[in-house]
Amino acid sequence: MNIYRQELGANLKSTLIWLISVSAVGMMLMYFFPMIKSDLSDFMKLIQQMPQAVQSAFGLQVESFSTAIGYYSFVLTYTALLLAIFVMNMGVGILSKEERDRTADFLMTKPVSRMKIMVSKLLASLTLILVMNIVYTVLMYITINSLSEETFTSKFILIAFSLFFMQLIFFSIGFIISTILRKIKSVLPISVGLVFFFFAISAFAVRSTTDKLRFLTPFQYFKGDYIIKNNSLEGPYIFAGIVILLLCLAGSYIIFKRKNIHAI
Repeated sequence: MNIYRQELGANLKSTLIWLISVSAVGMMLMYFFPMIKSDLSDFMKLIQQMPQAVQSAFGLQVESFSTAIGYYSFVLTYTALLLAIFVMNMGVGILSKEERDRTADFLMTKPVSRMKIMVSKLLASLTLILVMNIVYTVLMYITINSLSEETFTSKFILIAFSLFFMQLIFFSIGFIISTILRKIKSVLPISVGLVFFFFAISAFAVRSTTDKLRFLTPFQYFKGDYIIKNNSLEGPYIFAGIVILLLCLAGSYIIFKRKNIHAI
C-alpha cells in the first residue's frame, strides 16, 4: 500500500498537467463546431479539395461534421494522440525510473516481493488513468451537450470506453518495454517515438483497401465514425486489444521477475 500511495503522489502532478492540457485541446476544438456547422457547405468543399490520403490521415470525414458527436469523432484523432503519449510515457517510466533514479536497490531490499511491487505500480497507474478519463469524459460530455440538442449518450459512452481501452493497450505496451530495456535515460523520446510510429501506421491503415493493417495499431481498433453509425464496437479489434493487453502484462511480470536489476 505504501508503494501504491507513493506512486500516486509521484505521478499526480504530471497527470493533472496532462488532464488540463488534453481537456483544453478537446474543448477548444469542440467550440469550433458552431462556426463549422454554420458554414458547413463551404467547409465541405474545402475538405473535398484535399487529397483523399490527407482526409483519411487527419480524420477529415465530410459526413462527420454535420453533428456534434460526429465532429467529436474528428476531435478524438488529436486528443487520443495526446492521451496515448501520456499513458505510454507512464507505462515506460513506471518501472524503469527505479534504475534511472538509482532507487532500485533500496526498493528491492524492502520485505516485499517483486509481484507486489509490480502490482502496486500497476494499480497506481490504472487509478490515475481511470480518474483522468472520468474527468475528461465528463468535461467533454458537458461541452458537446452545450453545443447540441441531439441525443447521443449511448454513442458517447461507447466512444469514451473505446478511448479508455485504447489507453490501456498503449500503457501495457509501454509497461513491457520498461521491463525489457535497461537503464532508460529519458522516457519521453521513447514514448513519443513509439506513439507516432503507431500513428503513422494508422495513417496507412485508413488508406488501405483491406483492414489487415488496422490490427497493427491501437489507434484503429475503435473508429468513432463506426461507433456513431452502428452504435457498437467491432468485435475482432476488441479481442485483439484484450490479447495484446494480457500478453504485455503477463510478459512484463515474467521478465521483471527474472530481470537482474542494477541500480548503480
